[in-house]
Amino acid sequence: MALEAVADRLSAALGPHKVITDPNRLAGYRGIAWGAAASRNDLAWPVGPPAAVAVPASTDDVVAVIGVARETRTPVVPYGAGTGVHAGAAPLQGSIVVDVGAMNQVMAISRTDRSARVQPGVLLGALDRISAEHGLMMGHDPWSQPIASVGGAVSTNGVGYLAGKYGSMGEQVLGLEVVLGTGQIVRVRALPKTSTGPQMRHFFIGAEGVLGVITEVTLRLYPIPERRSVAGYWFPRFEDGLAAVLDMVAIQLRPSMIDYEEDSSREQAVLGLLVDVPSAMYLAFEGFREEVAAQTVRADAICRAHLATPMSREAPRKFWDTRHEASDRWVEQRKRGEVASAQWTTASLPNVSLPVSAIQEFRERAARELAPYRLAIQASGLWGMPELFSVRFVHVAPGDPQAADELDAGTDAGLRLVQELGGSMEYCHGVGLTLAHLMPNEWGVGLEALRRVKGALDPDHILNPGKLGL
Repeated sequence: MALEAVADRLSAALGPHKVITDPNRLAGYRGIAWGAAASRNDLAWPVGPPAAVAVPASTDDVVAVIGVARETRTPVVPYGAGTGVHAGAAPLQGSIVVDVGAMNQVMAISRTDRSARVQPGVLLGALDRISAEHGLMMGHDPWSQPIASVGGAVSTNGVGYLAGKYGSMGEQVLGLEVVLGTGQIVRVRALPKTSTGPQMRHFFIGAEGVLGVITEVTLRLYPIPERRSVAGYWFPRFEDGLAAVLDMVAIQLRPSMIDYEEDSSREQAVLGLLVDVPSAMYLAFEGFREEVAAQTVRADAICRAHLATPMSREAPRKFWDTRHEASDRWVEQRKRGEVASAQWTTASLPNVSLPVSAIQEFRERAARELAPYRLAIQASGLWGMPELFSVRFVHVAPGDPQAADELDAGTDAGLRLVQELGGSMEYCHGVGLTLAHLMPNEWGVGLEALRRVKGALDPDHILNPGKLGL
């Protein structure tokens, strides 16, 4: 159907004030935080300008959008705040983008139930501030907290600084309301535990909008801790800090924050080898006073036993206080129209899940096996828990015309190595379009099972087609 006809149908269903068709405004819906959206899969609906953007205010509006999409056989792309990394919200050519930003109501907060019921367009930072008025806080605290939406964080099952204590965003979801591709509304009861079959909320957590459009979320909130303590240490090598974290895990000492990274960016990258440099670890502990005091003392002893040197008291406090500053820089870059960076053509930063026993093998093998692509390991890190491992691959000849292609191929090789070692290619940002070509290797025959689930919930295959490899 002609793009104008789709827009007209939407205007008739929602009212023209809830539909955007101006080309200049449509161009602002990129659906990726940095760079350009692209896929290495053949897409039935390629990346491109949408036919229109629908701006619903309610669940009924979303149902109406789905109705138009089904009638016109038009794909629907759910869109939150546009801060995603792997293009899960990137518009598809001729699609209807469903911008849930106007669905930003905090509908209820219960101190007794320690929960909040919100629409998906609520920003994480805004919800945290409102929750504080009730003596509560969010457990999900990513760098993008001031600018990212609840719906987007649920759809990618994101991870934040406090994941060590509170887990991923998905682990904090109690209930959901979702509009399926049939236009039906599914409501999952807001309870932490039931025993009435599979937990349906897990169909939609991390599903990036391919199974349904999230229209309401009930989240677990947490009491503002009585005390929070932050500390920082320098370790001689990455392995020393990893061993310290494992000693904490062995006695069930769980810092609310572990942010640990070596950074050899000032060193000469060496193909095929690891470059050992001092590595910085920032820890946070929170809870009741006696708990925090005991955790801080024991963690300090463990870190020192692994050759750590404590930082000044000011350094970890500054790290904590400035942890969201990257979001401010991102906003300013977008205002200036700076949507891409040369860094992303010469370096990649995979965030992967690995069995702890495989981390060192991965580091050593990746250093050797990525050398033919002229990629070196520039940094390794842990975030929240030891299984959440981050790495930076850097091309040693950034000015070479082949650098970007070698970066793509080498990064894929590194992610396939993660999968070979029993790990997963992402722990934080989802799959979107960028990693969709690796989904068969990630899921195996399970991908076909997931396709059958999509066929049941979205029989017309209109919900975010191509994302997650579906």
